[in-house]
Amino acid sequence: MKSSVKVFILALLLVLPIIIGIGIWQLFGGEEEPIVQAEEIIPELPKEDVIIHEVTDGDTITTIIQEFGYSYQDGLDLVEEAGDLFDFTSIRLGKPFRLVSKEGVNNRIEYDIGSEDMMVIYVTEDPWRVERVPIPYDIQLTTSEATIHGSLFGAGLAAGISEAGVLSLAEVFAWNIDFSTQVQDGDSFKVIYEKRSRNGQEAGEGQIFAASFTNSGDVHKAFWFKPEGKDGGYYDEDGNSLIRQFLKSPLKFSRITSGFTYARFHPVLNKNTPHRAIDYAAPIGTEIYATADGTVIFAGWSAVGYGNFIKIKHNSTYQTNYAHLSKILVKNGEHVKQGEVIGLVGSTGFSTGPHLHYEMNVNGDLVNPLEVKLPVGDPIAEEDRAAFEGVKEEYNGV
Repeated sequence: MKSSVKVFILALLLVLPIIIGIGIWQLFGGEEEPIVQAEEIIPELPKEDVIIHEVTDGDTITTIIQEFGYSYQDGLDLVEEAGDLFDFTSIRLGKPFRLVSKEGVNNRIEYDIGSEDMMVIYVTEDPWRVERVPIPYDIQLTTSEATIHGSLFGAGLAAGISEAGVLSLAEVFAWNIDFSTQVQDGDSFKVIYEKRSRNGQEAGEGQIFAASFTNSGDVHKAFWFKPEGKDGGYYDEDGNSLIRQFLKSPLKFSRITSGFTYARFHPVLNKNTPHRAIDYAAPIGTEIYATADGTVIFAGWSAVGYGNFIKIKHNSTYQTNYAHLSKILVKNGEHVKQGEVIGLVGSTGFSTGPHLHYEMNVNGDLVNPLEVKLPVGDPIAEEDRAAFEGVKEEYNGV
């Protein structure tokens, strides 16, 4: 009996560690049952449906609103609710109104009021709720460059820039380069800008961030810079504003037919006379811009052959004159801003064809507008200098 007990105890001592080891392995090291997680289901957002109505001749905001299922009174209420945000009585031909709905319920009406902003009319609220918001473009930073052979527009289009984008580039350098006369074959440009798209469709160019234009070997550079809490603008490499007292030209694009001279044969008077002005050939109706801020001191018919004639006094030193206009768009005593349209090109007075006769008077003497030296623009404030240098470094490849 004692012998069998001893054998049992000995066997138990041999087996017990194995049993304990199996238990520990099952408790801590055994294969875990896989945890099956339910697949996360993301609900699909309801699809937006859009009905488009392009403004046609005879349309008013009330007729368009009625076409979308609302009443005439709703249209009147919309005009009132928009207030100063936008005048819905001034909608333009060809511009689309978009009625956006989800699952058969109208949500909003959208109307672009330009290339930057749109009006959003929320129709789920009573009365209408109207907001003016930026157009939601998809933006891609793009660099384009080209050498001019033939025309600036041709070079821009070949580089993938729209006509509107070329005009924007010209406006950046409007104070440095006369694009009517000074651009020639061999000139070149490089520009870094926003390429915009909307709903998968190209939507033109946005902000120009940096650009360079080489004109007759002279390199002009521009950098867009907006100091914190201040208005943005374009500056040259030295930090001087590109906005100057005078634009280089009163027309955006044209050509010179007669330059500044003290002896020119006058085709109407049939004799040699001084021509202390620049004549820009352009089609009748081409817009003429004030080259600087000033006050109109004469706007009417000239008695000495200038036809429709405008004089603008800019300060005690400078005055500019614009002759042979087909139409005058300003009045005596009116204050005008630089770049404001003051009249249209014509062929009135002693003129043999449509053109603008442009004069600049400095301290009482007529001078050559293409040669007069004007001061540079205002420099960047010292407290903004470091930030501007950072912008230059960012776009140093321009």
